[in-house]
Amino acid sequence: PAMKSPATAALALLAALLAAPALAQEPSPEPAQAPSDATDAQTRPSRVYNVRLAAPETRRFERRLAVQGSFESKNYADLAARTDGVIDAIFVDEGDPVVAGETVLFQIDPLRLQNALSIAEQDLAVARASLAVARASAEKSAAESKKAARDADRFRRLHDDGKVTDNEYEARQLADEQARAGLKVAEAQVELSSRQVDSASAALAIAQKNFADSKVLSPLSGVVTSRKAEPGELAAPGRVILRVEDLTAVEAAAYIPAQYYAAVVPGETTFRLTVDGADAGTFPVTYRAPVIDPVLRTFEIKGLVDSPSAVPGALADLALVFSAHDALSVPSSAVLHRAGASCVFVAENGRAVLVPVQTGLENDGYTEILSGLSPDASVVVQGQTLLNPDVPLQPLD
Repeated sequence: PAMKSPATAALALLAALLAAPALAQEPSPEPAQAPSDATDAQTRPSRVYNVRLAAPETRRFERRLAVQGSFESKNYADLAARTDGVIDAIFVDEGDPVVAGETVLFQIDPLRLQNALSIAEQDLAVARASLAVARASAEKSAAESKKAARDADRFRRLHDDGKVTDNEYEARQLADEQARAGLKVAEAQVELSSRQVDSASAALAIAQKNFADSKVLSPLSGVVTSRKAEPGELAAPGRVILRVEDLTAVEAAAYIPAQYYAAVVPGETTFRLTVDGADAGTFPVTYRAPVIDPVLRTFEIKGLVDSPSAVPGALADLALVFSAHDALSVPSSAVLHRAGASCVFVAENGRAVLVPVQTGLENDGYTEILSGLSPDASVVVQGQTLLNPDVPLQPLD
């Protein structure tokens, strides 16, 4: 072939470059028409809600009241001094066991009381001696009065016969009257001395009682739980020194609102006892306060309990049971409140149906269903809060 000149080759290359974009461009198709809203609603898939279903179940429901109380000893004694004086000795300490009528607890100033007892015994002896002297004096006065009366009678007869003067007769009459008066004085002295003996006897009895009270014995068997004084301190009647409790009989006590007063019947009403979250048994109410506190509007109840967890002073949780019955129930979380009414969602043919229900008691996370729900319904118990009626449901295993 013939050789091209350089100028001819350059023109050919320029022509090829100008023709390339035109060849590369193709006619563009018409843009696609956007689908209408109706078409989108028909073709777009609906949201399916994952839920958990459960059938209603029959459970035991109770009308009950939960309160917090405490344990206390049924039998206890706050032991105080019965007489004033210095505490001579305390023979027990906290935690010591004691026996009723045998264990000596403490003693108050025995020396002083012993001296007082001795003085009272001496005073009684003196009073009795004075009484003996008064009685002897009365006997002497009685004899003198008797002699004076006879003399007066004899001189009366002699005076009537004219054998004694008027002066002699009157002297004997006066002596008789004086003897009678002396006898009355002697008899009064006997009465006074007798009363002094009675007074001294009473004083001795008091001194004996005070001396006996200086040594205090335990009135019940149990354990010393509190010691509020020490030897050397001054005691006074009524000041508590020791507390003794019988730990074999423990009660659970609580205060409950006044509106439950009629519902609590001792011997019939029971309560479940819980200590530190653990069940400690069911026991009857043994005591209901006879009155309601007018300020707090509460009343006290007690029940004797038999549990190793019942330690006086510890807290106790009581659930008083007033009545119990069986009823249809659903978990309380399944019950919704819409438009001022209680309702639940149930699954029917794969879709959510809102069912109004009438509820009753609520116990332990379950709600009593009084009406509106059949026992074979499939109740939505999880995922129900986001539901609306007629939305599709996908039950979870």
